[in-house]
Amino acid sequence: MILLDSNIVIYLRDPTLGEKIASQISGLRLHTCNIVIAEVLGFKDIGLEDGRYFEELFTAMKNHIFDNAITNKVIEIRRTVNIKLPDAVIAATALVNGLTLWTHNDDFRNVPGILLFDPLTD
Repeated sequence: MILLDSNIVIYLRDPTLGEKIASQISGLRLHTCNIVIAEVLGFKDIGLEDGRYFEELFTAMKNHIFDNAITNKVIEIRRTVNIKLPDAVIAATALVNGLTLWTHNDDFRNVPGILLFDPLTD
């Protein structure tokens, strides 16, 4: 089970990178969280067509809400690792729900116990 980071979701719309990622996620159950949705759909330069694409994609994904378990894990992460709050929420969501985080972002590498996969380089 995988949680897609915001950058991987956005790369799905790239003509070259999207095909590479899509071939790897075919048939897998995709997961997201509200912070990823907010980062992607809240991008100020998102076009109407891309917005619709991402909205449909998020509808097909299992969304994990920011609950008490995730809040507690965020606190634990931020007390041990220098990481931005949105990234800590994404990392905590992956850890609490036993998900591998697919990302092309090095900011997660020092989070204890997190399983990471970079579909663009691995």
